[in-house]
Amino acid sequence: MKKLAVILLILALTASFLFSCSADTSATVLRYGTSEVTENMYTYWIATYKTYFLNALGGTDTEKYLTSKISVPDENGIDTEMTVAEYIDARIAEIINSNCISLYLFDAYKLELPKSVVSAVNTAINTEIENAGGRKALNEALAPIGLNVDTLREMYLADERISYLYTYLYGDDTVGSTGAEPISTEQYNAFYEKNYVCVRHIYIRTADKNVLNSKGEPTYDKNGNVITEELTAEEAAAKLALCDDLMARLKNGEDFLALEEKYSEDAGRHTLKDGYIISRSTALPDAFISAAFDMKIGELRRVDASYATHIMIRCALPELGWNNSANSVLLGDFKEYVKSDVYAKKIAPMLEKIEYDHDLMAKHTVMNTPITAY
Repeated sequence: MKKLAVILLILALTASFLFSCSADTSATVLRYGTSEVTENMYTYWIATYKTYFLNALGGTDTEKYLTSKISVPDENGIDTEMTVAEYIDARIAEIINSNCISLYLFDAYKLELPKSVVSAVNTAINTEIENAGGRKALNEALAPIGLNVDTLREMYLADERISYLYTYLYGDDTVGSTGAEPISTEQYNAFYEKNYVCVRHIYIRTADKNVLNSKGEPTYDKNGNVITEELTAEEAAAKLALCDDLMARLKNGEDFLALEEKYSEDAGRHTLKDGYIISRSTALPDAFISAAFDMKIGELRRVDASYATHIMIRCALPELGWNNSANSVLLGDFKEYVKSDVYAKKIAPMLEKIEYDHDLMAKHTVMNTPITAY
């Protein structure tokens, strides 16, 4: 089964469409205070986020795929089996709930979008009209998901509102920008220590090797990819024997860093001097991630994959590692993850007070809502 990570950033980056119901007369599906999500907007969100998640998962909008089973780990790494449709439905529900609260907060803080942002949205809508072949053609394209040109414009403006709300609350990457509710170093550290571990590894390729030129340098194809070839049975056996030898030497007290420098085939070891700082959603093999979180600091472990062997040791997290640019490759969106987490905790009590029309909700699910290009 394909294992999916529940990534906090998904909510931060995709919970981005809000709707002001004053321009819409359809029934209300959910409400918080003066903020409402109407039926056609609810359908639109399902279509939009369904499209997003299918693209992210590499899946198709078919009954066969949507009813297939997947294993989804929670924040503690405990797996729950569900269908793809159930997984996407649950994520979309979280996003729409967040949207409803976000719209309320945007108004409660008396925020307004800059004129330049509104102008940019109008330009984007005009571009959509032109690309569709006219206003009538765009309305026809939007009709299956319950929208027209005017409500699409409202959605684009809402996208900007959620971004503006986040900037208002937490600032942005501009030097000196802190926001109305700045996130402290202590909050960043707490998230870092809860959700990340650090490991080093000696990486031994056991399935293939680079094809070298006469100078002993790697060769590349026309697309810039390193050309490789399979190891012979004798070469593969030698690599596995090397792994056995390295494990024995490490257990006998030899220095890990010295052996890593001499034998590891991972070029990244020279860039990532602190080791690999990873979360459960880092794009590394499942076995590597599971071992990293299962190990204790100082523990040594061997993970054999089809392509290579990882001889791993868990290290202490580098202090303030999230604030070190050298770790940006692994932690590039770390601050957005933290913003999402802080925001989720902020609105949690409000989510409990949302009012729902469950009959209308039951009419619109991932299984019966089409995907959309808008």
